[in-house]
Amino acid sequence: MTNSTVTHNGSDSMIMGRNGMVDPRSGDGNSLSRAFVRACGRAATPVTIVTVADGDQRFGQTVSAFSRVSDEPPVLGVCIQRRSPINAVLARRGGFNVSVLTADQSAVADTFAGRETPTRPRFTFTDDEWGVGGNGMPVLAGAAVAFECTLVGSYDVGTHHLYLGRVDRVEHADHEPLIHLRGTYRTLAAEA
Repeated sequence: MTNSTVTHNGSDSMIMGRNGMVDPRSGDGNSLSRAFVRACGRAATPVTIVTVADGDQRFGQTVSAFSRVSDEPPVLGVCIQRRSPINAVLARRGGFNVSVLTADQSAVADTFAGRETPTRPRFTFTDDEWGVGGNGMPVLAGAAVAFECTLVGSYDVGTHHLYLGRVDRVEHADHEPLIHLRGTYRTLAAEA
């Protein structure tokens, strides 16, 4: 196992241990950010799609920055990159849904991550894959878990918006979830 440590002391200086030094005089201010992203990639996260509807328009974004925040009241958090068009609609609508994908839904994850394939245009909802939750927002059929949320807080944090949603309804099935680890989709069974 290779160890690497990067620290930041609040100034522009950085120190990287063992695998190489980042010279604080090098002007490479992105070293800590790159090391942080690499380190976070080593933590398995569920693959989710955050969805919202505005009239007859539906919006979705693949998100792996998802977490339980509170049990009572039930609140979850999702982080979405600032450049995603879903942000303006989500804030305006005051609610959103989160579908936790199953091991066989990686193509849907790619679609809502903005990857186009010959058979799946980017950000496309298909009637056979998507239904409507009790709050009028899209829910992925066959998802491992589906949460319907009311927006209770939003924060601008660096490159992302953090949204906190009070869970108003949850449905779950006994399906193996799709996870994201080291830049690829995986399953728990494959990691065992």
